[in-house]
Amino acid sequence: MSNDEKDSLQFMDLPTELLLQILGQLSYKDILRCRQSCKHLDTITRTDANILYKIQLGLNGLQDGPSTSLKVHDRLRILAEYQAGWDDLRFGPMRIVAMSTHGVWELVRNVLAQRNRNSLVFVQLPSAVRGIDERLWTLDSIQRDIRDFAMDPTQNLLCILETSQTEVHIHLRTLNAGDAHPLASNARISYVQEISYWSYSIRICSGYLAILFPASPVSNLCVWNWTSGRLHLEISGQILAYSFLTDHHIVLIRRHSAAELLVIDLRSVSPKGTPVDEVDYICSFRFPALKPDATVDYGEIRSDPPFSFSTEHGPATPFHLASGERLFAVFMRGSDSSSVYGSPMFLIPLDSLLPHFYRIPNLAPKLQVEWDKWGPKGTRAIPVSLRHSPVWIRNVYGMRFVDLVTETGGDPYVFVADFNQAAFRKASMNEEYVTGARTMKLVYEDSTLGWPSQMFADPVTTSLPYRWGKVHLPRNYESDNVDYDGAMVSEDAIVVVDCFDKTKYCILSICSALDIQHIVIHQD
Repeated sequence: MSNDEKDSLQFMDLPTELLLQILGQLSYKDILRCRQSCKHLDTITRTDANILYKIQLGLNGLQDGPSTSLKVHDRLRILAEYQAGWDDLRFGPMRIVAMSTHGVWELVRNVLAQRNRNSLVFVQLPSAVRGIDERLWTLDSIQRDIRDFAMDPTQNLLCILETSQTEVHIHLRTLNAGDAHPLASNARISYVQEISYWSYSIRICSGYLAILFPASPVSNLCVWNWTSGRLHLEISGQILAYSFLTDHHIVLIRRHSAAELLVIDLRSVSPKGTPVDEVDYICSFRFPALKPDATVDYGEIRSDPPFSFSTEHGPATPFHLASGERLFAVFMRGSDSSSVYGSPMFLIPLDSLLPHFYRIPNLAPKLQVEWDKWGPKGTRAIPVSLRHSPVWIRNVYGMRFVDLVTETGGDPYVFVADFNQAAFRKASMNEEYVTGARTMKLVYEDSTLGWPSQMFADPVTTSLPYRWGKVHLPRNYESDNVDYDGAMVSEDAIVVVDCFDKTKYCILSICSALDIQHIVIHQD
């Protein structure tokens, strides 16, 4: 008998309780591998609540939350209800939130905020399944001129932009009370700008605050450490869109003759005044070749929440989205001297990008990753809805993507797509999914998109699997106009913007099977 066999026997002779404690320190993927290697380990892990809870969290892209009052059996039951709600698209009664007429809004995690003159009004969207209560609060007269704002509920952080003709002032406040944020060494950051704009692209990721100052022909992308107030990065040029990729990487789209995503490491770039065409990016993800003479002149990158976030200031919940579970929705347009071209919407999981550059030692700068190395199998291109809106931008959360669809002669619905690959593999072994009996459908097949007005030279083929379903919406049949203007998503709800009569937000929150109330479409 070999030493390895003796070691194996000694391990397997341990008491079941100790075996479970050891297995509980492993990742959910390693636990599943152990199941496959040994019948005894498979048996004991199928009946232990802690192990089952860890596996189900991992399969659904979630992690344990800060709530300490619930036992693991209760968390496991709530997790099953929560995931079944999303799998079957079960929603409670539609809740209406009136829309402010002042135009500035934000939806982050489960908090919807709107400007009302010089005040900000907040609604914490409830979750009956995860035990989050609705909460309403207002910060009155918080700033004289609120041009735009951003927030991070997990850091209790509110960033308010106040502008003049020559400067923008960034006020760092607490989200719950409007006081100066205690972690900010300076509660106001100032930045010189030549022109005041109505809207800015503001993103918060851990200790970073990034703002894209739009201008033509040159925009500025600035990144501060908001706790110290230090300007960490300033890039200028024809920057079209950006997002945080990880807690210290930014991805951006620039006006260029090639469609690409540039990845910039915040730890290794020059801090101020670098032209975007000269920046030392670490990696470029190339899309298919454009038509001759075409140039990318418009871009969007949508992804929420940030890569890393705290749960210190959020509501106590049994579980929440895992930090690495992120999907990027990328949309571009191109043009040449005579035509404007569109493109599909590319849905890109973070895991399709990270292996090409993250934690790779001695990575050569400006690595070019061609489309055939990452795109066909690592993305899914879908047609862009006619109702695609540059305003209602919060239509990605975690690995979910939503879009409002209105078909000629049909009722409007929300298209819901889930790109969690572990959940897809689990569903693919379920006969109800395979036969199409479940609400969410499986998409395995390759898809090829191409049309004369597309900006790419050739049709685009992608094959990333996903699940999708429809949430049908009631319609006002007294009008031939489309009632809805956009759809957004948070961790527990779909938010539909209703433009008929008085503009409002329609909140559809996930519910359990016991609380289900289907949306019923009535037609007179």
